[in-house]
Amino acid sequence: MSGIIEVYVVNAFVEDNRGGNPAGVVINGTSLTEPQMQSIAAELGYSETAFILPSKKADYRVRFFTPTNEVDFCGHATVGAFATLFHLGKIDAGEYTQQTGAGILKVEVSPEGRITMQQVLPQFGDEYAAEDVAKLLGLSAEDILATGLPVQAVSTGLMDVIVPVTDERQLLEMTPDLEAIKAFNARTKTGALHVFALTPTESDISAKCRNFAPLLGIDEESATGSAAGALASYLHIFQGGKYRYLFEQGELLNRRSLLWASVDSDGGKITAVQVGGLSDKPQRIPFRLEADA
Repeated sequence: MSGIIEVYVVNAFVEDNRGGNPAGVVINGTSLTEPQMQSIAAELGYSETAFILPSKKADYRVRFFTPTNEVDFCGHATVGAFATLFHLGKIDAGEYTQQTGAGILKVEVSPEGRITMQQVLPQFGDEYAAEDVAKLLGLSAEDILATGLPVQAVSTGLMDVIVPVTDERQLLEMTPDLEAIKAFNARTKTGALHVFALTPTESDISAKCRNFAPLLGIDEESATGSAAGALASYLHIFQGGKYRYLFEQGELLNRRSLLWASVDSDGGKITAVQVGGLSDKPQRIPFRLEADA
């Protein structure tokens, strides 16, 4: 396929219509090959680009590509994809399903355009030594150990390593070694380090976060919807069973983002995970696919 394709950019998880994480969205890519999708994602350069396709199993099939890889699921690109369909008048407020590499997941669109997505039930993976992970971030082991929380891989669609630090200062001032993080994620078969600091109890924000995924071509991301679900599940298990969370991400990138997350459980077992947020209006990008990839 070559020619003009319909490409948009939309910022997901915005606060007061500012900040957020930009996602590419392609809505007429049915005839694109996988190499072409990867080439388009690389050329756009956003942390993820969503390709909205027909599905026999759900309302839509959505494929997600970073600049270097296809991934099973992406939270902010899901928000971007369905916000684009909504703002273009292709869907109304309501409930939909998307077929993803992580499974068939529900998506709810509110009349105000807020997107809330179901995520897969959490899988808790390996724990890692604080001493090993601290070196990757320019921290001391005590900066992690003092939290009393584990460094653990968790997935609600993508397997990220959740890393607690004791306060916001450490979160903002740490110096990540991106090449070392890339090697660590490759060795452990994980996608990213998702680092967080809990906020004071009187704050509306549950935790402030930073996400590093150089293995996937993303040095740092301003809003990570899949990791928000993983972090909510982690905190529900290890921090006393709260059910509703609000996470802030992207401050150092000058793209402050807000991500809502909720966890349902029964008898201590998590039964549902949802993540939601707002986007700005999608902007059409002039884009022409010059030749087959």
